[in-house]
Amino acid sequence: MKKIILTLSILIFIIGCSSKELYTLGDTTQNIKLKKDLNKEFIAVERIELPVYFMDSPIYKKSSPYHLKKIDNANWIGSIDEHLTNVLISYLQKSRNNPNIYPYPWSNIKKMDKKISVIITTFIAYKNIVTLKANYQILNKQKNKTSNYFFNTKEKFKGKSVEKMIEAMEKAYFKLAKKINEKL
Repeated sequence: MKKIILTLSILIFIIGCSSKELYTLGDTTQNIKLKKDLNKEFIAVERIELPVYFMDSPIYKKSSPYHLKKIDNANWIGSIDEHLTNVLISYLQKSRNNPNIYPYPWSNIKKMDKKISVIITTFIAYKNIVTLKANYQILNKQKNKTSNYFFNTKEKFKGKSVEKMIEAMEKAYFKLAKKINEKL
C-alpha cells in the first residue's frame, strides 16, 4: 500500500511540474536577404545584456507602468541572453553570407575585424504592445573607431495569448538585428 501511495505521489508531482509551457525566440529563416558574395570579416558578438527580469526562467509582462507580472506557466526554454546572442549571430551569418561571426570572447581565433556589444534595456509587453529599447556598439578594429547607437521599437499584437506576445517580441528583436546588420 505504501508503494502505491508513493508511486501515485511521484506521478502527481511529475504531472504537476510538467504543466509549464516553454517558449523561445528566433526563427532566423524568415525574411533574410542573402548577399551573394562571401564576406570574410571576423565579427565578434558579445553576450547580449538583458534586464534582470530575463535572468529567470519565467516570462514577465507589465500589468501597469510600474508593475511586472509573471505569466503563469510560461517559461523561457533556456538561458535567454545566450539564446538571443546565438540568434543574432545566426541572423548575421546568413544575411551577410559570412561564416566568420562568433560569440566573444573566443579562444581559437586570433583575428577580429569588428565587435558588437548589445545592451537591451527594455523588452516587455504592456497593453498588447511589445517595447524593445537597446543600446549597441560596433567596434571597427581596422579603423580604430567605435560607433554607438540607440534603438527603440514597438510591436503590436492582438489577443491575450502568450504565443502572440512572443511572436511580437521576435518581430521586434529581428528589427534590432536588421538595424545592427545595416550599421556593420
